[in-house]
Amino acid sequence: MKKALTIFLFVFILAIASFLLYFKWQISRTMAGSGKKMEVKIEKGESTPEIAENLEGKNLITSKTVFYLYMKFKEKTIKAGDYLLPNNLSIVQIAGILENSEHQVKKIIIPEGWRNEQIAVYLSQHAELPPDEFLVAAKGNEGKLFPDTYDLTDEPTVSEVIGKMSDDYNKRTASLEVSEDTLILASIVEREAANDAERADIAGVFANRLKLGMKLEADPTVQYQKDTNNYPSAELLNFKFWQKLESGDFKKIQGAYNTYQNLGLPPAPICNPGLASIKAALSPSKHNYYYFFHDADGKIYFSTTQAEQTTKEKLYLK
Repeated sequence: MKKALTIFLFVFILAIASFLLYFKWQISRTMAGSGKKMEVKIEKGESTPEIAENLEGKNLITSKTVFYLYMKFKEKTIKAGDYLLPNNLSIVQIAGILENSEHQVKKIIIPEGWRNEQIAVYLSQHAELPPDEFLVAAKGNEGKLFPDTYDLTDEPTVSEVIGKMSDDYNKRTASLEVSEDTLILASIVEREAANDAERADIAGVFANRLKLGMKLEADPTVQYQKDTNNYPSAELLNFKFWQKLESGDFKKIQGAYNTYQNLGLPPAPICNPGLASIKAALSPSKHNYYYFFHDADGKIYFSTTQAEQTTKEKLYLK
C-alpha cells in the first residue's frame, strides 16, 4: 500500500513538474513570425478569454489557454486600446505590452485649412517626426495632404504619414476633376469660409472676379505670404501662423501670393482644404456678387459693388 502511494506521489509530482516545464516553455517561446506588426483592437470590458482567442486567431500567441492561465496566475490586467503587436513575440512579452499599454497605434488629427508647416509642427509634437524632414518630403504637395484622422504605426515615418494623407486625398477626389487652379481656389475658400453653407457663395465671388480680371484681394493669401516671409527667420515650433493682418500689410507684404498686389490666382495652394471647399471651388454659386465680409459674430454679407460693400461695412462692422 505504501509502495503504491509512493509511486502515485512520484507520478503526480512528475506530472506537475512536467506541466510546469511545459507551461514555462509555452509562455517563453516566441512565435516564428517575421516581426510584422499586427493591429489588435481591445475594447473596454472585453474578457481575457475573448482577447486570448483573438490573439491566437491572429497567430500572435501559441495557445489561448496558456495565455489565459498565465494572465490569471500573474494577476495581470489588460488595458483597452489599439495595439500593434509583432508576430514574433512570446506570451510573456505580449502580456507585458498589453499590461503597460505599449506599442499603441498613434492617432493624429489634421484639421482643414492647415498649411504644411503647421502639419510639420503638429507631427513633431504628436508623432515625434522631424519637422524639417517632413517639409522636404512634403514640398510641392501643399493642398494634397488631406485633412483627416489617421492611425499611424507606433514608430511612424515621414513617408508613412505623407503616403496616408496623399492616398486619402486621391481617394476622396477620385470622382472629381480637380485641376491645380481648382485646388488653389479651394484653399482660399477654406481659409475664408466660416461654415459649409457659405463656401460655394464665396467661391462664386472669386470666380466672378477672375472672369472680370479683377484682383482677388483675398486676405488669407496675404497672411500666407506674410508668414512665408517671416517664419524661416523665427523658431518654427513656436511660430504662430495666420496672424491677424495690420492695415498696411496689404501693400507692404511682398510676394507672389499677395492677391492685393497680383492679378489672378496665387502660384500654389495656401493650405490643405477639405472636401467641402474643393467641391465649392468646382461648383461656385452663380450670382452677381464681387465683395463679401464677415462681421464680429461671423455673419457674412455679400455685395455687388464696392459702394454697397462700404455701406454695409459702416452698418455691420463695429
